[in-house]
Order: sequence, then C-alpha cells, then structure tokens
Amino acid sequence: MIPKHLTVMKSKDLVIYLLFAISGIVVLPFGTWLLLAPYGTGFVFCVVMPYYFAFLAALVMLPILLVRLCWKQCRARALLWLLVIVVYVPCFLLGIAWERRVWTARWEAFSHRTQPLIAAINDYERQHGVPPESLAALVPDYLPAVPDTGMRACSEFQYFTGKAARQQYAGNPWALQVLPPVFGVGFDVVLYFPKQNYPKVGYGGGLERVGDWAYVHE
Repeated sequence: MIPKHLTVMKSKDLVIYLLFAISGIVVLPFGTWLLLAPYGTGFVFCVVMPYYFAFLAALVMLPILLVRLCWKQCRARALLWLLVIVVYVPCFLLGIAWERRVWTARWEAFSHRTQPLIAAINDYERQHGVPPESLAALVPDYLPAVPDTGMRACSEFQYFTGKAARQQYAGNPWALQVLPPVFGVGFDVVLYFPKQNYPKVGYGGGLERVGDWAYVHE
C-alpha cells in the first residue's frame, strides 16, 4: 500500500514512473542487441536515449529535491521523486553494465563473421601479389558474393587499398572499415588492418580492440 504522504500524485502515476525506472535494466542491453542485429535499425536510439536524458535529469534534480524536503508544503512531492530516483539510478547503471557486455559480444561476433572475407582477400593477395582492387574482384573465385556485415544498421563494408591505404592506415596494403550507427552527429568507425598494428589513439578518437578489429570511439 502506498503511504499517504506519497498520494500527492495518483498511485498509477507512481507505478508508471517506477516501471520506467526498473525497465532500464532490460531496455538498454536489449536496445544495443537489436541495434547490432541483422534486422536492427537506428530507430532504436529513439527508445534508449530517453533513459540517458532521464539519468542526467536525475543527477540535476537530486540536490534540488533534497533541499525541497525542508519545506512541508512540497515535501510529499519531493519524497515521491526521490523514491523514483533511488530506484532509477541503480537500475540505469546496471542496465549500462549489461549493455556494455552485449555491445562487446555483438562486435566480437561481427569480427568472427568477417573471417571468410578477410581470408578471401589474403588468398587473392597471395596468388596475385597485390590485394584486390575492390571486394567485387573476389567474386566468384574467392567468394560467392560480396558479404554484408550482418548488421542492418551498418550493413556495408568500405574497402581501401593502394598508396592511399598505406598512407592513411599505418602502412597496411589494404584496410576494411565499417561506419557503426551512432546517435546524432558522430564519427565512430570500426577498422580492420591486416597487420593488426592499431594505434591506441587516432582516426578521431581512442581505439578499442574488438576481436581482430578496432573500434574508434570519437
């Protein structure tokens, strides 16, 4: 039963706020899983971003609500929102922790899926002495078709070779690149170097290894 001092708002409103607070545990990791799935879409950002905005709002409102406890006329409402925040913050942080595990697992799975493509490029290079000029050159002798990434929200590989690749990608004779989905304006990129000589920082941000690839966080 909801205490009387919390009934300044309707009980159904309190239930809605608490359900939203708890749902972050599930929505955040599931959103990342869906975003990087074969049928994912950038629309997922519209679902998960309110949780980040709500977290920032909670941090801003917390000291204000503590001050409002000093006034009897607004104490009941402040207690209600403090209850929601106390539930929401740990649920959000736990959801973020699980979301991070899902993110790592999805990109490591992507790295594993790219092994046939990488092997085909290497086979072509061994037989011809140079990398293919494009991924289409691998079809049909090395691959039945140019594969996609397996993630609808970022389905295409970008392939670079020649002098420009060696200059831009740490002396590698070729490189692969994927532009991951990001919220708003961002320049994250996922790179593959056959020499595996990824710098710690570069290409607009810090690099994090995910399998044989490197994710550049802007």
